[in-house]
Amino acid sequence: MHGRDRVCGLNEDGRAICVGRHRTITDQAAEFSSFSLGLEYACGLKTDGAIACWGGNALGESSSPEGSFSSLSAGKRHVCALDSDGAAACWGWDKDGRATPPDARFIAIAAGGTHSCGIAEFGNLICWGSNPDGRSDPMEGPFSALALGDAHTCAIRTDGETVCQGNDEYGQATPPPTVFSRIAAGQGWTCGIAPEGGLECWGSVSVSDHSETLAAVSPGHARVVCALTAEGEAKCWRETPPGEDPLNGVWLANPVEMFPWPAGGLAVADRRGYVEIHHPEGGEPTLALDLTERTHCCFGEYGMLSAALDPDFDRFPFIYIYWQTRGGAPDADSFEGRVSRFPVADSGAIDAGGELVILRLRQRGGKHFGGAIRFGADGMLHLGLGDLAEINDSPIHPSQDLSTLAGKIIRIDIRGAAEGEPYRVPPDNPFVDAPGARPEIWAQGLRNPWRMSFAPNSELIVADVGQMSREEVSIASRGANLGWPIFEGGLCVAEDRRLCDGGENYTFPIYEYPIAHGDCAIIGGAFDSGGRYIFGDHCSGRIWALERTAPDVWSAAGILGVSNPILAFGTDADGAVYALRALSPVSKASE
Repeated sequence: MHGRDRVCGLNEDGRAICVGRHRTITDQAAEFSSFSLGLEYACGLKTDGAIACWGGNALGESSSPEGSFSSLSAGKRHVCALDSDGAAACWGWDKDGRATPPDARFIAIAAGGTHSCGIAEFGNLICWGSNPDGRSDPMEGPFSALALGDAHTCAIRTDGETVCQGNDEYGQATPPPTVFSRIAAGQGWTCGIAPEGGLECWGSVSVSDHSETLAAVSPGHARVVCALTAEGEAKCWRETPPGEDPLNGVWLANPVEMFPWPAGGLAVADRRGYVEIHHPEGGEPTLALDLTERTHCCFGEYGMLSAALDPDFDRFPFIYIYWQTRGGAPDADSFEGRVSRFPVADSGAIDAGGELVILRLRQRGGKHFGGAIRFGADGMLHLGLGDLAEINDSPIHPSQDLSTLAGKIIRIDIRGAAEGEPYRVPPDNPFVDAPGARPEIWAQGLRNPWRMSFAPNSELIVADVGQMSREEVSIASRGANLGWPIFEGGLCVAEDRRLCDGGENYTFPIYEYPIAHGDCAIIGGAFDSGGRYIFGDHCSGRIWALERTAPDVWSAAGILGVSNPILAFGTDADGAVYALRALSPVSKASE
């Protein structure tokens, strides 16, 4: 079985062995007859019918149920299984009812990304959970096998015809006329094995030119397909779609930062909690920092969210990380966000044990944490923080409440940081002398400033994610109020419209676009070698270049479209800008 970034198999003794990037994930000694992988966890069906799960358990997906079962299937964040009588049991994330099966008897069951399906005892397909694009519509059978991807459903009729429904962006729901004996679905593709053992895949990968006789197939999440030959040998194939090249031959999983590494190559920070160095000569990257066991990830928007080198790295070889630490479930009342400093050795290794906590943040909920660490030309550390999805103990919205750092950009001096004094407040911060205000605040009125960048002229350009109407790019100058939640972009969205009077007190965007055409969240942004600000949209994959054409006039032009989801933008040593996407190759966005 192939999961997000690891591959698992059963050896001849029924022992489950899983290996992943950088380290062994687990080596389960129990005797299993089958198992299934989710996003950050695995479940195995023991030979006695019991189920054992291990790995990430943010939403209870690794909770092993009581009872005896005949089959199981792990989705991204939930698991479904059948008992010996054909009754279904599901556990884990139950949004849209994906883990609440109907009262029916099934002969097969499968869990997908956001929905579940089962073949009922009379052969019809019954689905439950999320249903965009019709992925959970019922289908009349009779069917003999089924497979669920992230957003599509495929099933084999008893006459051998394969039918699919749901999202068909890459053709994953348009099967060929081939007769298959079994099928399996991945993130954006589907694979089938013909009765004679031949493999054929459709969607965003195509790996049909292999002569081995196969017994099983498992499409993964990063355009990787693994299969088991009739002789029990494991085979894996990876395909690069036309026009897309992985970074030095390696796909990125959840990249949030990419920047030149002082010793050469590119540093990539992953939201799950590690930093790795990609070498210019190619090959496997070097793991420089591994905080995965301590990082609170990956449900919601938390994890390792940003990384930046000390601006005077030659004298002060440190890396700064903004991350959320483990210590509570995602739905717990609160957990800790941190800005931490780690020393970098001459070898390039980052000392995880040398952490100095610069800033501790009490954070709640599952989203709107911001946030990017950026150093200005003055050497001050700037950090963008979201409004914590409007969770606040004050009647004032946190973005407009100067007593909290939520919904703000902060500016602190970290030079000479030590345990007793991890940072100082610069005396020229705008609210240093304001009664009741946090002196660290540089700008206010933000919703979720996921990424920001300094322009060549030292202006701080921030891309703030909108709610329902607008996505915006603004200049976060000293003491600026960017307006949220009174304004969304330049649009008044306050229930009391009188609050929108006195617009001269707010800083409005230099560019904004309406949420349309599949857009959902602005992802900023980096400046290319020509001084253009390159940014995009998380959902639509559209990428724009924004440049100043007059002192107060900015113009944006669409320059590229990539498959989603865009997570961030990074740069190399030559100033080229790259779009970083989840489980996808890097795309060069601008020279």
